[in-house]
Amino acid sequence: MPDSIISQAAPPITASKRQRRTLLVVAPWPYHTQCGIGGGVLCYHLLERLSERFDIHFLSFDQVPNDPEGGRLALSRICESVTLIPTPAPERGLGDKWGQFSQIVTRRPREVRGLHSADMARAVSTLAQVHKPTAVLLQFPQMAQYAGDCGDAPVVVDVQDAALVSRFREWRTAEGQARRLARLVAWVAWLRYELHWYACADGLIAISESDHGALRSFLPDTPCLLSPVAADVLPHQVTGERSYAAFIGNFNHAPNRDGLEWLLRSIWPAVRNELPELDLHVAGPGIPAWAGNYAADGVVNRGFVEDLDDFYGKARVALVPYRFGGGTKIKALDAMARACPIVATPIGAEGLGVTPGLEMEVAEDAQSFAAAVVRICRSEVLGNRLAKAAQTHLSRHFSWDTKVNALARMLEDVEKSKRWVGDPASPNS
Repeated sequence: MPDSIISQAAPPITASKRQRRTLLVVAPWPYHTQCGIGGGVLCYHLLERLSERFDIHFLSFDQVPNDPEGGRLALSRICESVTLIPTPAPERGLGDKWGQFSQIVTRRPREVRGLHSADMARAVSTLAQVHKPTAVLLQFPQMAQYAGDCGDAPVVVDVQDAALVSRFREWRTAEGQARRLARLVAWVAWLRYELHWYACADGLIAISESDHGALRSFLPDTPCLLSPVAADVLPHQVTGERSYAAFIGNFNHAPNRDGLEWLLRSIWPAVRNELPELDLHVAGPGIPAWAGNYAADGVVNRGFVEDLDDFYGKARVALVPYRFGGGTKIKALDAMARACPIVATPIGAEGLGVTPGLEMEVAEDAQSFAAAVVRICRSEVLGNRLAKAAQTHLSRHFSWDTKVNALARMLEDVEKSKRWVGDPASPNS
């Protein structure tokens, strides 16, 4: 591996630990509970539990919205080794402009191209050869491009958010001919990329029924495990007066940016007309600068918040205004776990198996979304009923034990029945 790689090894492995199976996890960033990305937090908690069964070697780029060093240290407590690769420098100039037009032909969407690294490819190959893992777990779609660098090791792609679903929805909701064309190009590029690399895997993992159904339809010969998200129900502790509506997300992620824009322009004015005293607190990394234009309408940009218990504990309602996106929205799960009532779109509630009006309010259009927010904020009884039902639903259907047991069985099964023979034409070679 190149000298630029940052690696931290764990203490020497005892004889008893050497008898355990090994897992190589390849990720786009170093996970930890304060990384600022809901999917990353979920993956960290998953690795915590998998580390009780497997010796984990973790490999990722060094990019993360918040505290990459904290991520390395947190991971080093549960992994046998942690290796961070410098994130590739963004392409600029004519190369980047050409990339916007060529992503369909090259089968490499812009987000994938931004994480295409010869250093990462060599590191994947080296670690797979040295550790001979039960499986290489490639997490998130953009890391599937390294399936061809895993040698003879079984490969499982933890899809998290199938772009062939989410980018299709983004295209369908886009407005304006130029934007629709750009979104269509991006979807086709992602479709070609995912169909190619997912077919190279020995198994796929989907966290929502919509993603699972699409992957099974497009790739019927590749085993796909439906592995819903999981969470621990937390005690209902209000840390102060519930005084605001809450929206949190990583706003470097397109569905969050779109949701915020739709919320501020189409939903929030109607809410403030009914509840002029209600503020909206927006939290998370990458909040766009234009969001500051809404300060006069009670919008408070909190930036990154470290304590979700406090953030949701003081909120009267949590908002999940997604118009596109795949997977399961971790922000909804976080609010449910903390007994904060929720208003979501159908896509925002996807993968949670909720009954609209029972565990959360679900609204398709801006007018009904605003009306649901007003109802909850005017009725403490309604908010408490939704929150209590949501926690009961979470404890019954989103168990960590169920998720980890099924995933561990899958990882061990692919080791026994490896069918993939590799792609000699891997672009990473």
